[in-house]
Amino acid sequence: MSQQHVMQTVASEASAIPNQPPQSDELIAEIIAEFSQVFAFARARWARYAEEVHPELKGVGIMVLQTILRKGPITATQLSQLLGMDKAVVSRQVTKLREFDLIEAEAAAEDRRVVLLTASPAAQAAIEELHAHTSHDYRQRFQGWQTNDLAALREALHRFNGAAPAGPTARQPAAPAQLSRAE
Repeated sequence: MSQQHVMQTVASEASAIPNQPPQSDELIAEIIAEFSQVFAFARARWARYAEEVHPELKGVGIMVLQTILRKGPITATQLSQLLGMDKAVVSRQVTKLREFDLIEAEAAAEDRRVVLLTASPAAQAAIEELHAHTSHDYRQRFQGWQTNDLAALREALHRFNGAAPAGPTARQPAAPAQLSRAE
């Protein structure tokens, strides 16, 4: 699918957004296209970073691991809710992370049936190194940017992210006519 076709499809979807003047439709379509490029870049980076932590680790595994590191001790159910992932997916990732000695599981003191997950010392060291790589990569991408440009980007992203609905949202499937148009 060509980028022009994607832009046209996105523009037609953007025109369905209520309370948006028509001139903003093209801008919204261009922003969505830019986000698509960011997501593609991020997916490739996450896959590479995951392999740096462990050769058999995948991108979703590194997301789960980083969440455990930031929020742990945490239960698998809490992880599932926080990440908006199916419990079975989280369970598979937790099993792999345990096999790779990247997380530790311990029964909660107040209820021995509850298992709390924490990052292992090896995982903590690997993630610290990963953050150093990530920071370096972003510093290179932002080289030449003025401080006010960085602050404006941060503020715009903060505003955009703040407008997102809380928790995972289910998107309604497109009508068959819309699906054929987007293919």
